[in-house]
Amino acid sequence: MQALVASPRIGVRPVTSRNAAMCVTIGRFSSGVSARSLQTQVRAQPEQKTPPTVPGSEDELPPWVRREKERELQAKDGVSGLPWGLCLLFSVFTAIAAVGSIFEFVDRNAIFGVIQPDSPLWAPILLFFGVTGFPTAGYLFIKGVNGFNEEAERQDKLDGYL
Repeated sequence: MQALVASPRIGVRPVTSRNAAMCVTIGRFSSGVSARSLQTQVRAQPEQKTPPTVPGSEDELPPWVRREKERELQAKDGVSGLPWGLCLLFSVFTAIAAVGSIFEFVDRNAIFGVIQPDSPLWAPILLFFGVTGFPTAGYLFIKGVNGFNEEAERQDKLDGYL
C-alpha cells in the first residue's frame, strides 16, 4: 500500500519528499499550510484484472482477421443466385419492359419495328411481357432488397454493432 497526495493543481501522485514540498508552494495553498495537513492518505487499490479469454475467441481477433474468416466461410458455402445489386437492376429493366409492352399493345405499334400488329405473334408476345413482367420485377425487387439486408446485417456483425 502506498500513500497518495491529492491536490487540485497536481492531481493524485505518490507522496515523496519533493511532492510534499510542492503541495505547500503551488496554487492557493501557499499561505503557510503544512504539507501534512494537505496530504490525503488514499490507499491505492490493486488493479482489477480482466478475466482470461480463450485464445480462439472471436472477441480478441482484429477486424481484418474476422473479415478474412468470413470471406473463407462464404467461399465454402458458395453464393447462389445473383448479387443483390443486379437483382435490383434487372427488376427495374423488367418493370420498364412490362410498361413498354402495355403501351405498345394499346397503341398498336410494331415490336422493335420487326413484328407488325397484323402478325399472329404480335399480341401474344406483348401480352406475355406485359403480364409476366410485373410479377417478375416484384420478385427480383424483393430478392434484391432481402439480399441487401442480409449483407448489411453481416457487415454489422463484422463491425461489432450486432
